[in-house]
Amino acid sequence: MKIVKLNRKNNVIKAVVKSYSDLVFLQYIIEKGDELTAYSRRKVTVGRSQEIKTIRIGIAVEKIELMESSLDIGGKITYSSDEKVPLHKYHTLSIRKGMGFILQKNRLLNFQVRLLKQAVETSPKVFICVYEEGYALFYVMLNYRIKKKMELKKDVSGKRFSNESRKAFFVKLSAMLQEEYKKGYNAFIVAGKALDNEDLRKTYLKSLNIVYETVSYADTGLKELLSRDSINEALGNARLSIQSQLMSEYLTGISKNDKRYCYGNKEILEHLDEKKPLQALLSKEYILDNKEIVEKLDNFGCEIVLFDENDDSLNQLNAFGGILVKFASI
Repeated sequence: MKIVKLNRKNNVIKAVVKSYSDLVFLQYIIEKGDELTAYSRRKVTVGRSQEIKTIRIGIAVEKIELMESSLDIGGKITYSSDEKVPLHKYHTLSIRKGMGFILQKNRLLNFQVRLLKQAVETSPKVFICVYEEGYALFYVMLNYRIKKKMELKKDVSGKRFSNESRKAFFVKLSAMLQEEYKKGYNAFIVAGKALDNEDLRKTYLKSLNIVYETVSYADTGLKELLSRDSINEALGNARLSIQSQLMSEYLTGISKNDKRYCYGNKEILEHLDEKKPLQALLSKEYILDNKEIVEKLDNFGCEIVLFDENDDSLNQLNAFGGILVKFASI
């Protein structure tokens, strides 16, 4: 997410959505009663006919719903850049990737500010390699912009590789990939022909957590990946891994009767009188329906981790009521 303006004193946020994950963050920041302003399409009466125009509309937020490609915010119109659009009529603003917005909140909580900053700071860093026999292109995606980093070429005589030259190419390619892998990317994608991918995975890169995709040619491989939304899927899998690791830690602590790990609203509130909360795992449903406890945790400076990827770890969290908290030792 790109933050254009963040005014804590007046509770105003002006930002641009850069990815679907930004929409996930926003559903915990935009609340009923806030005022949201963005560009939208709406029918406007012109004489005896109606036209669909793009206009700037502000609404008083009443309903928030995360869809497959947008965050739909419904409410009554409080502002319109076109005088032909009547105020107080109901309208839905669909916030999507690439859209800017202005949000006027009644109250901006500390954890909501941290979510905004997290959305900026954790702009995914993705490595992409697309290759074919004798040729490979390397890209890096940072701040949602993809740039070519380098390429690998190997001269080939004739139409096909000999076994020796093919092996030499894959040795060199795997060495370069291993070196890049050490740099800690959020997602690491290697794309080539299916048989070549299998050879790379089994023979050269067997211990690395790499997402393999099938493409026909190196030159057109990146375009193929973008058309399939492979990058967002790989990032989603990375988030699933983080959720799973955290849940494993908490379940281990609970199974060992470690008093630092706590669940249940009553028990959590009792612990808050004695200990400082360090971290809280929260499900979407919990954070939306239990604002009082969330605000208490927020006031203590507790790190709030949202579980928004559907997997076993989210199901496990929901089995504990949607919240697990780790406290400092007394």
